[in-house]
Amino acid sequence: MAVTKMSLVSVVGSMSKLDTVLDTCCSGENFHIEQATSFFHNSSDFTSINDENPYSPLYTGLKDTLAGARLEPISTEESAPLMPDSQIAEFVEEFSNTMRAASEERTNIETELARVEREMEQMKHFEGLELKLDEVFACEYIKVRFGRLPRESYDKLSLYSDNPFVILFPCTKDSKYVWGVYCAPIEAVAEVDRIFQSLYWERLMIPDAVGTPEEACEALRQKREELMARKEEASRRIESYWEVKSGDCSRILSYLEKRSSRFELRRSVARYKEGGTFFLAGWIPKREEKSFRAKLERIGDLDIDIEKPDKDSEHSPPVEIRNKGMFKPFEFYVKMYGLPAYREIDPTPFVAWTYFILFGMMFADVGQGLVLSLIGYFIMWKKLNMELGRIVGICGISSAIFGVLLGSVFGFEEWLNPFWGWVSSKTGIPLNHGKLINVEDSEVVNYLIYATIGIGAVLVSIAMLLNIYTKLKQGMYGDALFGQNGVAGLVFYVSVIAGAVGMLTGLYSVMTTPYIICLIVIPLLLIFLREPLGELIEGKEHWLPEKPGEFLMQNFFELFEVLLSYVSNTVSFLRVGAFILVHYGMMTVVFTLAEMSPEWSFGYIAVVIIGNGIVIALEGLLVGIQALRLEFYEMFSRFYSGSGRAFTPSGARLPAHN
Repeated sequence: MAVTKMSLVSVVGSMSKLDTVLDTCCSGENFHIEQATSFFHNSSDFTSINDENPYSPLYTGLKDTLAGARLEPISTEESAPLMPDSQIAEFVEEFSNTMRAASEERTNIETELARVEREMEQMKHFEGLELKLDEVFACEYIKVRFGRLPRESYDKLSLYSDNPFVILFPCTKDSKYVWGVYCAPIEAVAEVDRIFQSLYWERLMIPDAVGTPEEACEALRQKREELMARKEEASRRIESYWEVKSGDCSRILSYLEKRSSRFELRRSVARYKEGGTFFLAGWIPKREEKSFRAKLERIGDLDIDIEKPDKDSEHSPPVEIRNKGMFKPFEFYVKMYGLPAYREIDPTPFVAWTYFILFGMMFADVGQGLVLSLIGYFIMWKKLNMELGRIVGICGISSAIFGVLLGSVFGFEEWLNPFWGWVSSKTGIPLNHGKLINVEDSEVVNYLIYATIGIGAVLVSIAMLLNIYTKLKQGMYGDALFGQNGVAGLVFYVSVIAGAVGMLTGLYSVMTTPYIICLIVIPLLLIFLREPLGELIEGKEHWLPEKPGEFLMQNFFELFEVLLSYVSNTVSFLRVGAFILVHYGMMTVVFTLAEMSPEWSFGYIAVVIIGNGIVIALEGLLVGIQALRLEFYEMFSRFYSGSGRAFTPSGARLPAHN
């Protein structure tokens, strides 16, 4: 449950062994390759490898051919083709030419078939029209147009009654269009066409039609049957050829894909300009050091060096976070914010526990929580494969747990009273009207509000402690000691909270002059001077501000902003208590509507079920967002930068075996 420790690997060897080394490095999921030239301040003795990829054109061509033929490569366990590289190009060319010709023929047939079906669809609207189409189109002095008009345009034809040729002879109609024919002499047809086009006329082009519309439709039907037969024949030829070649083609495609991707990794390798040797660098998890070295040593004649990350301060290691159990799903939220930097802590366990608790407190209902959990796990995660589903499933359990404490089951506030009565009889725990926590009691509501602010203060303090640990781990001692989220900030914040609690409750009084000076004023002054003090403690020479006046003015306003952030971040946790009351209020509305019908009648049950569904959807969404907001804005911002880059094994960048 932490950021994986990394080791820096560098390999030097003969160029003749580069492909073998890359194959070995990428054979597992444990090597993250880096750009090798970035490790040299003076790269005059090195050059990047920019050789043309010989596998890419073959792979792209074969892939495009299969896509054009609408074929999917079959699954195969073999990672290498059945022929040497010298014969692969011949296979790809022969396969592509044969398959491309067949697929292009089928595509052309489908295009013609689509045209015929469109003409059939249009022509059927003119069946019953006693005209010989070929004779009509052969007229020398009259032009005839077939097509359709929108219904509203057809109604506007009466506006052109002064033109005797603007007449549509309707054939068929539906709710949107009127299909028909108009004609005009040659000398007037241009003006008539313009008028009909202004009315959104859609012309049907049927220059090859012969005989009546019924005869033309019959000819088109025969044409369609002929084209469909030709299409089936072309498809059979493709399938027959694919049946013979599918095994070889799939293996070759997989091989070319892997080799092409592997060849691209060569661009991250540096080549010595003289001597014919290469330099390769990357990262591996520290736990893999022995096995990784052993794999490379089996190649022989390689100079292998494995070092700690701090050996090269200019290259920050990539980050891999590893969590198990209930913590694993919450990596989804952490990665939304950004991966931790290499020397930061992994906040996933902290997020998991705090989000689990906050969500449950704000959405406390046994029945609704269990429904939410089932929806999250079985529908969102199992069926829809949504990462968020696992989190929803876990948080639903939290809702059910806190629902027991508040005694709410689908909004029924008395169903758990017998259970708490039994618990009270066994343990002596006092109850409030049969409930452990009765949100109908105004005094209980006040205590809930105070408790949520207290929880917020505790969580903010924990976030500060995590920041102090992280900054010390990173060697940033100034921020760790004097920052607003460092030791000075923590002392000031806790001291103010402790003093405020004592004053409000009257249980104790600590706000003495020494207390205020030592635990409030001095920490605040250290926060004000955090920049010069931090540079001083870190050993920097020029630690005094160059412009004292500007420094004082700027830091005054920054200190004011810091104080506001302490208040706003703490008060922001009031939303936790508010949502406890919101849930109770929403369910009160549901039961008020349900009670308009007799109790347990169909109407009553229907309103309760629908109301619960709405509350689960609406409140589940709102609570999820608000809990995440508390994580990101009130806690994450205090100890987490999210500036890390992901550990991406080079083997994972390559296509997996089918």
